[in-house]
Amino acid sequence: MSARERRPLSRRQRRIRLSLLATLVGLGGLTGAALWIEAGRETDLADPTAGITASFRDDDVEHPPIRFLDVARSAGVTMRHGPGARGRTLPEDTGSGLAWGDFDGDGDWDLYAVSFPGPLGAAPDEAGKNRLFRNDGGRFTDVTDEAGVADVEGFGMGASFADYDGDGAVDLYVTNHGPNRLYRNRGDGTFEDVSARAGVDDDSWSCGVAWGDYDRDGLVDLYVCNYVDYEHDASVDQLASMGDFSVPFSLNPNSFDPAPNRLYRNLGDGTFEDVAEAAGVDNPDGRSLAATMCDLDGDGWLDVYVNNDVSTNRLYRNVGGERDGGDASGQVRFVDIALHTGTADPRGSMGLSVAELGAMSGEPDGLPDLFITHWVAQENALYASLRFATGRVEYRDRTRRYRLGETSIDTVGWGCGFVDLDLDGRLDIVVANGSTLESKEDRLQLRAEPLFLFWNEGSRFVEIARSAGEACGGTYWARGLATADYDGDGDVDVAVAVNRGHPLLLRNDTETPNGSLRVVLRGPAAALFGARVELSVGDRRQVRWYGADVSYLSMHAPEMVFGLGGSPAAEQLTVRWAGGGESRLENVGAGRVEVNHDP
Repeated sequence: MSARERRPLSRRQRRIRLSLLATLVGLGGLTGAALWIEAGRETDLADPTAGITASFRDDDVEHPPIRFLDVARSAGVTMRHGPGARGRTLPEDTGSGLAWGDFDGDGDWDLYAVSFPGPLGAAPDEAGKNRLFRNDGGRFTDVTDEAGVADVEGFGMGASFADYDGDGAVDLYVTNHGPNRLYRNRGDGTFEDVSARAGVDDDSWSCGVAWGDYDRDGLVDLYVCNYVDYEHDASVDQLASMGDFSVPFSLNPNSFDPAPNRLYRNLGDGTFEDVAEAAGVDNPDGRSLAATMCDLDGDGWLDVYVNNDVSTNRLYRNVGGERDGGDASGQVRFVDIALHTGTADPRGSMGLSVAELGAMSGEPDGLPDLFITHWVAQENALYASLRFATGRVEYRDRTRRYRLGETSIDTVGWGCGFVDLDLDGRLDIVVANGSTLESKEDRLQLRAEPLFLFWNEGSRFVEIARSAGEACGGTYWARGLATADYDGDGDVDVAVAVNRGHPLLLRNDTETPNGSLRVVLRGPAAALFGARVELSVGDRRQVRWYGADVSYLSMHAPEMVFGLGGSPAAEQLTVRWAGGGESRLENVGAGRVEVNHDP
């Protein structure tokens, strides 16, 4: 070795090396301490506010006596989701959802609950079929078999109702890990599977869907979220069952490539064509779980916002109304503006809800705001729209300002919805939670978590689930969530899908002097989905968008329940139909009102 190589280190070099060594030792100590603390704590806390800074606790906040009672069993909504032992695979832990719709046209809301027939790869179990519960005046009858919508061969994820063929009867679309189903409503209480004939039987792993007439041709189109390219075989079962894996690769979405989404353009003859790539909304790099089709910038054209898991969310702006908004064939195009608008959320996004909350900050702009549920340690998100004089739209993260962040840091959020729980004219939020982390005592069981009921205090939200009744104070492996006034008493009830469990039907028993206005829109699906409904009561405006609040793998009843507070009537009800046109009613009293589309 040369003298040059044997020369001792300079003082500066020694300081650098000692500094690097100290840094490495420090990082090792911090990592070890973090792991030791995590091993000793329980992340699926029954009290999600434990450990939160005192200034964010709401124990001393006065709120109305909101109450719910689980009446699923007594009302006839009885089933068990996914029979058999859990197989430690991602599709099993991800599902399922439920959907409200009036399939028999009798004026009340029926419930379709999605399931899957046992562990992935096992022989189908008849007990795991999907269920259609017909509402017979507040009690339900299981009419699955006679309706023909059991889908025993399908591994169910989500569902939604829409009259895609314009015959006046709502049809049913079901997403699966495997071929999706489109059940056409015959109008006599039965359905026929037209998936293959219609061209919408995608055999990818599909999750959430959104309906809307994106090209304004008078026909309702369908956007389908595909998650990952999950191939299941014997090797997956073997590795997932090995004790050496505390979290097997079969539960990690990063282990699998993303799958492109579909935009099915309605051709008007009972068939669809996939134009997602041509329109620019195929989202090939996103692991998509939910999407909404809604006019986010107020230009009259339906945009698409997509929730992606462990990949960046997308906001596709519809430029069909602009001079260069289509290609040579007339195909309407979209442009991704998520980065420019502040909505390129990179977290694990599951549930998605849409409403106007601008009054909470004194900044109402009449445009949709976005609520998104996330994975553990990521907090849920509330993006408030901000419209500039130029027409440009951006979003501001109001999560912590509205006190929605810290409370949700220990939970995994799924289905969600904007509802007025106490009919005071301010929108509240309901969230279904359920961890995808496995129990420390039994790795074949997931960790149960509490529901959230966020009551709108005016300038912030207060989490009140623990005081809203025994069922709301429990913990569940919840996934889908869908709201409806199923019993017709003027307030909003909540259905929750429980992974490997029994569904909840939470009847709203809140006693309040406040009244409500239930708005039902009638017309072709292309005019309904994305329609903007505005209610004026005193100096307060309430705005909703038909079909835009998509929850997770679920569909709320297409009836908008507006709280009137202490007012006996709304001064004005305005419906701006998707695709153009407006209907206006004056001095609308409490109760139920139907608004018909008048082209």
